[in-house]
Amino acid sequence: MHTKQAPALFAARDMIDTFKEEWSSERPDLDFTYLETIGRILRASAHLREHMDQWLAPFGLTWEMFDLVASLRRSGGRGGMRPTELYAACMLSSGATTNRIDRAEKLDYAVRKPDPDDGRATRIALTRRGRALAEKAMTEHTARAGVIARRLTPSEQEQLAGLLRKLLLSFETEDEDAAPVRKAATNGRRAAAG
Repeated sequence: MHTKQAPALFAARDMIDTFKEEWSSERPDLDFTYLETIGRILRASAHLREHMDQWLAPFGLTWEMFDLVASLRRSGGRGGMRPTELYAACMLSSGATTNRIDRAEKLDYAVRKPDPDDGRATRIALTRRGRALAEKAMTEHTARAGVIARRLTPSEQEQLAGLLRKLLLSFETEDEDAAPVRKAATNGRRAAAG
């Protein structure tokens, strides 16, 4: 079934084909080949986010709040997570994560509590209500996302997963390599200001 559909899919045009054609006409001095990959990733991501918001809405969740409660459920255990761990898991700034945590507390999904390993620090943990919500929402999310993933054959999913992993690792390795440089620069600015 998939083999018969594949040639038709590759022959079909999507919006990225149109964008590339239009840009190439407007700016023939630039190479718009990146749209075939990066453009499609961005556009697919926007479609996925829209679908996710639709299936999370019955739980009273947006993608942003689901990301927080799911991260706490996945990684926090009952002891919770440090805010810095949440920043990394949700790929947000500290301010954006703090705002999200504040909203989760108001909705009784999460609670701040003292870190037993560091008296100066706090941990964010799911409340009983938040944990139950995370369980239900994750069940629905997994089912719906699985349906979308199965638009590709298992071998196509594996191939795409490998290519996306390679791209993602290029960013994450770059970020890890840059972290000591950013930290040294921040410390240098503090020393100069102090």
